[in-house]
Amino acid sequence: MMKTSHYLYLCAFLIFMSCGQKEIKQGTTNIIPKPAELTRGQGYFEINKNTTVSVEDGVQAKTVNLFFKEFEAVSGWTPQVNVGAHGDITFTTDSSMEEEAYTLDVTTTNIVIKAASGAGFFYALQTLKQMLPPSFYSGELQANVVWGVPAVNIKDKPAFGWRGYMLDVSRHFFDAESVKNVIDFMAAQKLNRFHWHLADDQGWRLEIKSYPKLTEIGAWRMDYNTTDENISFWFGRPKQKPGEKPTYGGFYTQEEVKDIVAYARERFIEIIPEIDMPGHAQATIAAYPEIGCVNAEPYVATGGVVKNNTYNPGKEETFEFAEKMLNEVMDLFPYKYVHIGGDECNKSQWGVDPDAQRRIKEEGLKDVYELQSYFIKRIEKIINARGRAMIGWDEILEGGLAPNATVMSWRGESGGIKSAKAGHEVIMTPNSYCYIDLKQGHDDLEPNLGYGRLLLSKSYSYQVIPKDLSEEEGKLIKGIQANMWTESISDWSKLTYMTFPRLYAISESGWTAHENKDWNDFTNRLESQFKKLDAQKVRYAVSAFSPWIDHKSKGEAIEITLKTEVNGLDIHYTLDGSEPTTASAKYDGPFTVSETKTVKAHAFKNGEKVGYLSALEYPVHKAAGVTEGSLGVERLTDLNYASMNNGDSNWMQFNAGAEVDIEFDELTEVKEVKLNALRWTISGVYFPEVVEVFGSKDGMTFTKLGEHDQTEESHIQGRNKLKYTITFNPTEIKVLRIKAKEVSPIPEWHHQGGRKHAVIKIDEIVVN
Repeated sequence: MMKTSHYLYLCAFLIFMSCGQKEIKQGTTNIIPKPAELTRGQGYFEINKNTTVSVEDGVQAKTVNLFFKEFEAVSGWTPQVNVGAHGDITFTTDSSMEEEAYTLDVTTTNIVIKAASGAGFFYALQTLKQMLPPSFYSGELQANVVWGVPAVNIKDKPAFGWRGYMLDVSRHFFDAESVKNVIDFMAAQKLNRFHWHLADDQGWRLEIKSYPKLTEIGAWRMDYNTTDENISFWFGRPKQKPGEKPTYGGFYTQEEVKDIVAYARERFIEIIPEIDMPGHAQATIAAYPEIGCVNAEPYVATGGVVKNNTYNPGKEETFEFAEKMLNEVMDLFPYKYVHIGGDECNKSQWGVDPDAQRRIKEEGLKDVYELQSYFIKRIEKIINARGRAMIGWDEILEGGLAPNATVMSWRGESGGIKSAKAGHEVIMTPNSYCYIDLKQGHDDLEPNLGYGRLLLSKSYSYQVIPKDLSEEEGKLIKGIQANMWTESISDWSKLTYMTFPRLYAISESGWTAHENKDWNDFTNRLESQFKKLDAQKVRYAVSAFSPWIDHKSKGEAIEITLKTEVNGLDIHYTLDGSEPTTASAKYDGPFTVSETKTVKAHAFKNGEKVGYLSALEYPVHKAAGVTEGSLGVERLTDLNYASMNNGDSNWMQFNAGAEVDIEFDELTEVKEVKLNALRWTISGVYFPEVVEVFGSKDGMTFTKLGEHDQTEESHIQGRNKLKYTITFNPTEIKVLRIKAKEVSPIPEWHHQGGRKHAVIKIDEIVVN
């Protein structure tokens, strides 16, 4: 009994001590985007349940409460916010500061924040949050934690006024809650412009009461979605057929839009709606065919590319529709800018449409390019009449730029440079730096998302103001924007994977002066952001920290090169199939393999794994180095393997079927043939229907050894690689013949429909 009472007393004592003991968790000053000036102090400031906050008015109190309510979920308390009283954390207006600038002074005893505007105070709080430890981001209750903010003095302001993120919700619909999540991560990165791509060929997403069919019809398409990241066939989806019922889509009610606009405003983000016109309008025309052209498509597009999809600039009812619709749009979005797209307008319909041709004649226009300019200028007048300004992609330059238009330069920088030199405001968003829907690593190691490549390092390197502009012209560059097109982004996981970490790079280009940017410093700070994303269970890419495996042939061997984008990492690799550790071979320069090996590589920092495991197989086979046979056979036996990229020079192209002979010096026993083929159907590159293998001992009489039939798969459009494997009984041959039958003709409804022969691209012919 005595032992029991002692035991209970001890337990009670331990519980009491654990309840009373506080754990201090400190953050770091690894802030993105990088502040203009940061001086690290000694020690840290404790935010606990006794912390008080002093603000000057109710407006500041609203911003502060928005921030500090996050403490309730993780701590079970929120600091007390008082208007006018003394506080441990104080907010003071300094009207001498620039609009979005702030100062943040953290000592061991207090925090003082100064700014000229609500935006400045909001950004100071985002910086403060970044100096909290990763566990704060988990949203999980940690009642015994005191939050330690490092002592620091920060003086900060943005380099550019426009710091944007575009989300395309036409290609894939994201609900209102997801849109708010986008706004949240924008706010954390001090982005202030949400470009909302609401209408395109594949869906109209905004309730318009004047034109209800826009959502009744235009918001829905056939459901060909897939979450499989190995499949990329957005540009090859079948069209909707008569009698089929579209089931995929959705739209935002006007009440939802008002709620989202208010949500963004609290976070000092303006929303710019985009309604694409005159092209990219198949969803619009499907709903209201009377404003379309001859041969207009009757259904909402299931994927891209779409041709007969334009407004008709020859009909007055087109402009009546546009005026009423755009005025309803502007009623919902109370900001200066309205985006009308204007890009990639396929004008072929206008060349045969009688109304369009009549308009060209009546207005004395030269061609369909001037007709597009005529359309854009009339749309701009509708927008200007409400005191608003129009934005368009750089194609609105074609045929003459509208008088007051702002240009969003996406096809490189040339459109932006031309516009700035003409005195127009410009937002820089060139696809080679800002399109974050593109792959971000080695084509064979990344998910099969996107149609090109944008590495993190390249995105970070962007200089927003082109060197070709004078100082005065440079002032017309409003800023920078990241664009998330969603052709291959079918769910939230893919969206965050493609967004992070490249959004960190673009946000830093928008906020931090170019001369203050530093790649090595950025990637060091990035690791702290990854820990916070981990705490939130957000998927992100670690491609820049992962080994890139390159190769080239060295006679009958293969030379392997390893590298990472991020500097200063150690790479360890294996060739025996095991996963690399720090005890594995350390990469210190190119090495060769003379037999088939799978190269596995991992990067390490301070002995800890970073990035993902990279693994690629490199076969060394019996035909390696053989040069006798068909013309060009040496390109198919040189141990150079092609990646999943249409531009890779290691692909060998055949324009009307393929027939290749490989001639050995002597009788050779073979039992298997493998080869990779590329599918890139938007360019007319298809998998072979059938690959056949024949053998001959004398080069004259051939016997069929086997085949690999992929006829059904070869008629599907998309972008990926496929391995053909033909196995057969061991056979002695001197000449090996490989035949590949092409898709012929290409089906009429495909992008290259009607072409007599599909292109075949194959790389190494592996003979075992």
